[in-house]
Amino acid sequence: MNAAALTEKLFDAFSRRDVAAASAMIAEDAVWRFPGKRGALAGDHQGREAIFAFLFKVMELTGGTFQSERVALAGDDARAFLHFIGRAERGGKHLDNPTCLMLVFDDGKLIEAREWVWDLDHVEDFWSQDGGPD
Repeated sequence: MNAAALTEKLFDAFSRRDVAAASAMIAEDAVWRFPGKRGALAGDHQGREAIFAFLFKVMELTGGTFQSERVALAGDDARAFLHFIGRAERGGKHLDNPTCLMLVFDDGKLIEAREWVWDLDHVEDFWSQDGGPD
């Protein structure tokens, strides 16, 4: 299965909130890299448990409003690139941001996810600790 197909399978598990299926597809020592320095989610989330904590925090901080709209997905044997629009509400603010997510797989398991966002200032403001400007 190539990386694009694995990405579809992983995000299907996420959308169904099937933690067991998603967990089986993420290496124990995987890392999810989220851009920025001051947002509540910024930095490297190292390890499967930290990745799930990061993903759950997205939903917690947005009161469950976070949604992603897939624009495009491409990949080869090891890497997939997912272009999506992330949207959410938080503290009276609205997130509407194009994002590129690179997912790297080894032996069918995610070993690295790295996000690039279109407007880092907007994203950092949205995810700042209080939901407002720092």
